[in-house]
Amino acid sequence: MMKSKLRKSLFEVRRESYVKEESIKKDILDCSLGTNPYGFPHEILEGISLHDFDCSIYPSPYNDSLKGALVEYWKGTFDKEEVFIGTGSMGCLEKVNKFAIREGSKVLGYAPQFSEYITEVRIMGGVYEYMSLKKGEDFEFNYDEFIGKINDNYTLVYIDNPNNPTGQVIPLDVIEDITKKALEKEVIVVVDEAYGDFMDIKNSAVNLEYPNLIVVRSFSKGFGLANLRVGYAVIKGRDLREIYSKVNLPFQISTLAEIFAINAIQHRKFIQKCTRKISNNKKKLLNYMKNEFNISATAMEVPIVLLWKEGVNLYEYLLKRDILTVNGADFAGLDSSYVRLRIPQDIKMLIKRFGE
Repeated sequence: MMKSKLRKSLFEVRRESYVKEESIKKDILDCSLGTNPYGFPHEILEGISLHDFDCSIYPSPYNDSLKGALVEYWKGTFDKEEVFIGTGSMGCLEKVNKFAIREGSKVLGYAPQFSEYITEVRIMGGVYEYMSLKKGEDFEFNYDEFIGKINDNYTLVYIDNPNNPTGQVIPLDVIEDITKKALEKEVIVVVDEAYGDFMDIKNSAVNLEYPNLIVVRSFSKGFGLANLRVGYAVIKGRDLREIYSKVNLPFQISTLAEIFAINAIQHRKFIQKCTRKISNNKKKLLNYMKNEFNISATAMEVPIVLLWKEGVNLYEYLLKRDILTVNGADFAGLDSSYVRLRIPQDIKMLIKRFGE
């Protein structure tokens, strides 16, 4: 009865996500969701007591303390009014879609990339078009082909950097050229740096100054605070900032989450230690697998990688060996012969199970 009064796309789009509600066997090696395999910096717990919190009081409406800490962390790369706190990076992306995507809006991306965002575009009635990364080129990002596709028919360009699921890092000068081309065509560029804390801070698009650029980051990955759902968006263009403000609700995160996030960014060295360990483990794993599995272009310090094996349901193949990964079928342009694997702490155990 109400169908004609609701957004048509809600009835046409099937929600797709690699996040599954499933029970995990006790002895399974979880290499699925892309969290920091080394957890979070436990020093942030010092001096915090739950008895100090009154759960009946609302948190800071726009989290000014965290904003100030982020400005200091980024050494003044942006101002306080240019950063917005959200419920994870996905919460920030939802707000972008809320003001930018309507029925028929076209978004340009590349495949494979973060599938949850693609689903959100389609649910809002948007049309997601993508450039396919090529298997024969190990899914390496093709800058020339991508920039040639940008035109004024698009509302938005979406880039995840580092890329999910390959773990490859796109150089900042390439991101800047894409942003310049998009600006000429009056197209918004969203750079999703959910895994950004695993790459060199100098490669972040936060360092760029363009009125059409939105950079989204998360505390869920590098800082290991996935359970707290803290993210932020940096928007330096005044017009985009004013529009984002109109769809930005107060009370996005709890006081406790804000305190943990503020404490976490005092521990940049924690992430540096993690990336060194991840890089060492990833090199060992890829060296072991290179003769039997295909491996995507990937950065050693990013804890995810795309693997595939022709003619094999690789997801089930690894599950039988008690290794849980993300099924490639949950990404645009891929199938179950691919998996996204997160590098675990116990690399010896993973290699042992691969060989079983």
